[in-house]
Amino acid sequence: MFQRWLDNLSSHPDAAFILLGVVALLLATYLWSATEIRRSHERHMQRVRDTLYISTGLLGLLTIWEQRKYEAPSEEQHELLKAMHACKAASCLSPQLQDQIRDCVKNEDPARLALMHKALERECTALSDELSRNSYSVHWGRAIWTVFRPAAEPAALTATALLIGHLFYTERIVITAVNSWDSLLPWFQAISLMLTILYGYLLWSSPKRGTSGALVKWLSLLITLCSLLHLIGLAAAPYALALQLILFVSGFGLTGSRSRSERPYAGHSETDEDSSHSNRNSNTATPVHESVVEDTSSPVTPRRSVSASD
Repeated sequence: MFQRWLDNLSSHPDAAFILLGVVALLLATYLWSATEIRRSHERHMQRVRDTLYISTGLLGLLTIWEQRKYEAPSEEQHELLKAMHACKAASCLSPQLQDQIRDCVKNEDPARLALMHKALERECTALSDELSRNSYSVHWGRAIWTVFRPAAEPAALTATALLIGHLFYTERIVITAVNSWDSLLPWFQAISLMLTILYGYLLWSSPKRGTSGALVKWLSLLITLCSLLHLIGLAAAPYALALQLILFVSGFGLTGSRSRSERPYAGHSETDEDSSHSNRNSNTATPVHESVVEDTSSPVTPRRSVSASD
């Protein structure tokens, strides 16, 4: 197929200009992609710095509160409340930690503050490590990746153009006459290959930092690998497309965000349960009980002391 294209192109009078135009288009796409990736990385690093700048204030106050057993005067409580409200603007903090901060704003319970303190310290440490890694020299493998990463856009553009040319230039599909199963097989193959290009591009261009999108990457990888069934022949196109569509639909259920009640942060349920039990025990009336206290100073019979609830 490609040899046929090259023969037809070489016979064209403006073949050299066409090739130069295609190369220029791909090069411009590569340069645009590299520029956008660099700007996106710089914006992310700036968000990390802003998050650390905002969060360290709250982290310092929580450290002081921890030394005081989370008891402080009203002035410091006001400062803590302001710091927690300011952390709502920290875009790099996880949604789970943001939920903890909102809960602590509503109820400054010592147990909640302790859990939030540990989670905030853990995430600030991770963000600080990420900022430090990007401040020093680039790793050898990462330097190579920075060269190949912007090529995802030109590769996807080229693959899409080749697929469209393969469909219509070679006249394998007759649009006006789709009257048999065999005439539908090229369409199935074309849709499957388009899904492969799309999710292959998403897999290639996805950032390598963090594991938050690990499930999305695995689904994209499986959808891309399903295209290997096309090596069997055109008859395998419906099966490849069916597997890709099953993975595509299942992705909505696997990656959908759960409700707040279904994703409590670590220790939230246990803490609420313990606090509710303690509140119920403190609010209920103390039952009448008698305690026997022995007076060791004299060998008399033990005297009975009735508690204040009598």
